[in-house]
Amino acid sequence: MQITLSQEQTQVLEALVKHGQYPSLEEAINTALLLLIDDITLSDDDNSPNYLAWAQETRNKIELAREQAQRGELLNADDVLAQLREKVKKARKVIA
Repeated sequence: MQITLSQEQTQVLEALVKHGQYPSLEEAINTALLLLIDDITLSDDDNSPNYLAWAQETRNKIELAREQAQRGELLNADDVLAQLREKVKKARKVIA
């Protein structure tokens, strides 16, 4: 599967790597995907109620974040990254 990132998405990922938050773009993307999964276990069936609910919830979260960013409601990057790292740490414990 190929995914094309927007210029803004690419810039965010490159900045995270540049500032030493992640060792590589792949690791930053892997972390983002783990955060999207959160506590929801996805079914292999893309039409399952759990998957469809997760997909809609994710779309809603992305749209809300986009609207907040356009209004200038931004968070301190260091605080956000600390929260994300904690979520990833918890997610890895669940997966392991």
